Amino acid sequence: MVKITKITTQKNNIGRYNIFLDNGKGEKFGFGLDEDVLITSGITKGQEISEEALQSIIEKDAAHKCFTLALQYLSYRMRSKKEIKTYLMKKEQNPTHVEETLTRLEEQGYTDDASFAGAFVRTKVNTTSKGPLVIRKELQEKGITGPAADQAMTFYTFEKELEKAVKLAGSKLQTKAKKSHQEKIQLAQQQLLSKGFSSAAAKEAVSLALSDSDQDTDAELEAVRYQGDKLLRKYAQKAEGYELNQKIKMALYRKGFPMELIQKYIEEAKEKDLY
Repeated sequence: MVKITKITTQKNNIGRYNIFLDNGKGEKFGFGLDEDVLITSGITKGQEISEEALQSIIEKDAAHKCFTLALQYLSYRMRSKKEIKTYLMKKEQNPTHVEETLTRLEEQGYTDDASFAGAFVRTKVNTTSKGPLVIRKELQEKGITGPAADQAMTFYTFEKELEKAVKLAGSKLQTKAKKSHQEKIQLAQQQLLSKGFSSAAAKEAVSLALSDSDQDTDAELEAVRYQGDKLLRKYAQKAEGYELNQKIKMALYRKGFPMELIQKYIEEAKEKDLY
């Protein structure tokens, strides 16, 4: 048997107590205990208690500490069960206590993956430029899959996806970068795909963005001149005449410029004696 000789409050941790014990060899510090566990355990100063009973109380305190950590983590925002589990394991909590905590949180209504998923998707749709594929992947990373993820993603309708994609595509197409109109289209589609938009939405969005803005022929001509001059500097030391002409033509064509503009650039370059 062990005797409880003293119970004192911890100076820097309100709500926790120091328990001092004497096992026949003099008083010494035994362990810390949360106030709730202290009350429910019923231990008092001067009480004699078995080692087994003490270990049971210590175990209850560890489980209580795990649950308290989870509540603190939830106090900032909603979390998925996987997020909570990952956090508690990083805090080196007993895996058994972690599972008990997750069950208790769900029973008391602190966690609901379906509600979390719905709120997560709505927030992402309203505050970011991410497409549905990226958002679904983020849900998966947080442990939300299957019906819960499917239901949450219904908020991100194709109409919402297309509306967001058209804005992004329009911005990319209107860039002042000296690239061919066709290359801008390809870059716009690539950007949409990289942000998690479906290929169908990416193609439709670029098509709609194009119909809303007239192609700037002057800008296209300026771009072919800019790219052509760069290519001329690159190839002029290695080729000349017909070979140089073909190299520049093919390079500009691969960059998406129409052949009529390429030919116009070639003629202008020859007139300026750049060849």
